[in-house]
Amino acid sequence: MDMEARSLSPDKSRALLSKVKEYKADLSSLKEQLKQAAAGASDSDAARAELGLGDTYYSTSAGQRERMLAATERMQKTSDRLQVGKQQLAETEELGVTILQDLARQREGIVHARDTLHGADDNISKARKVLGTMSKRIVANKIIMFGIAAFLLAAIFLIIYVKFK
Repeated sequence: MDMEARSLSPDKSRALLSKVKEYKADLSSLKEQLKQAAAGASDSDAARAELGLGDTYYSTSAGQRERMLAATERMQKTSDRLQVGKQQLAETEELGVTILQDLARQREGIVHARDTLHGADDNISKARKVLGTMSKRIVANKIIMFGIAAFLLAAIFLIIYVKFK
C-alpha cells in the first residue's frame, strides 16, 4: 500500500500516506496488545476473554460480528477503489487508442503531402528544362532573324547600288 500511495499524484499520495502511517501505528499497537495479552494471560479463561472469546456466546458473537463488519466495510471500500481504478484504466486506454488513430491519420496525410510535393518538384524541374530549351531557341531564332534581316538589307543596298551605278 505504501508503494501504491507513493506512485500516485502528490495531492492524493499525501492523504494515502497519512492513512498508511495510521494503519502502521494501529498494527504496531495491536501487536503490542497481542504481546501483552500473550505475556499476561496466565490461565485460559483470561486469555479467552482478552481475545474476545468470553464465556457467553453473545459477547463472543458480538465482538466477532463487529470485527467482521469492519473488515467487510474495508473490503468494500477497497473494492470500490479498485473499480474506480479499472474504470480510469479503461478510459485511459480508450483515449490512447483514439490518439494513436489520430496520429496514424495525420501520418497518412503527411506522407500523401510529401508525395504530392515530390511530384510537383519533378514537374517544376521538367518545366524549367523546357523553358531553358525554349529560351535557347528564342535566342537562336532572333540571331537567325537578325542575320536574315541584315542579309536582306545588304541585298537591298547592293541592288540599289547596282541600279544607280
